[in-house]
Amino acid sequence: MNELPILQQLDLIDKLPTLPVVVNQINQLIASNRSSMAQIAAVIARDQAIASRVIRLVNSAFYGLQGRVSSIQQAITLLGLNTVKNLVTGVAVIKAFDNPGKPSIFDRQKFWMHTFACAVLSRGISRLRKCGEPEDYFMAGLLHDIGILVLDQFFHEKFISILQEYTKNHTDYTETEIAIIQVTHCDIGEYLSQKWHIPELLSLSIKYHHTPLFALNIPPSILDILFTVHISDSFIQSKGYHIGLKGEPAKGSRVILHRLGITESDIIPVWEETQNTVATVVREWGI
Repeated sequence: MNELPILQQLDLIDKLPTLPVVVNQINQLIASNRSSMAQIAAVIARDQAIASRVIRLVNSAFYGLQGRVSSIQQAITLLGLNTVKNLVTGVAVIKAFDNPGKPSIFDRQKFWMHTFACAVLSRGISRLRKCGEPEDYFMAGLLHDIGILVLDQFFHEKFISILQEYTKNHTDYTETEIAIIQVTHCDIGEYLSQKWHIPELLSLSIKYHHTPLFALNIPPSILDILFTVHISDSFIQSKGYHIGLKGEPAKGSRVILHRLGITESDIIPVWEETQNTVATVVREWGI
C-alpha cells in the first residue's frame, strides 16, 4: 500500500473520517424546492450531539444575539439557514478530526488557532467589502488546511519527514510536500472534501488557497471567497499565526489584493478585531 500514490492510499483507509448523514441530508433538503425550514430543523435536531453544539455556538458571544436561542428552528430564523448549515458542517468536520494525533513537532493547538484566525479574518474582510455571505467566507477559512490534518493522522511518518525537510532547508512548504509525497495538502483536502460532498465553494477554496491565480473557469462568487481566504492565510502568517510552518508570503498576494479592491492598510483594523476575537472563538468551538 505504501508504494501507491497518497490519493489512492486514501481510498484504502477504512477509518478515513466521514461526515454524519445529517450534513448530506441538509444539503439535499436545501437543494429541494419542496423542503421547509421546519423539515431542515428536524433533520438537524435528530443528531443530538451536533444540534446541542450548534445551539451552544449560536448562543456564543461571536454572534451577539439578544436573548437565548433554545431550538434549531429558532436559530435558523435568527441567523439564517446558510449560517446554521455552515455551523453544522464545521462542527461535523472538527468532530471528525477530534483525534489529537501522535506527539510530534506538529502542534494541533497552533493549527486550530491558525485556521480560526483565517476564518474570522476572512469573514471580517467580506463584511468590510460588503460582499457575499460572511459565513461562507468563515467556513472556507476554517477548512482551507484540512488536508494537513489528514497527513498528520494517516500519514504521520511522511508528514514528519516533510516538516523536518522544510525546517532544515527553509524551502517552500508545498514544494517540500510535492518532493516527498508528490501531492500537496491542498490536493488531499480537496480529495476528502469531494468524498464528503461538501459545497463546491469550500472544496475549491481548499484546492486553490495557495494558488488562486491558477483557479480558472470558477464562478465569480466562489473566486472572491478563495481570493479572500488566500489573502487572510498570507496575512495571518505574516503576523505570527502560522501552524509551525512559518514561510514567505504567499505568491500572488499583491495581485489578489488588487483584484479584491483593498490594501493591507484596509485589513489592519479588521485584523485587530480578529486578534481580539479568535481565542474566544476557538474556546467556544471546543478546540
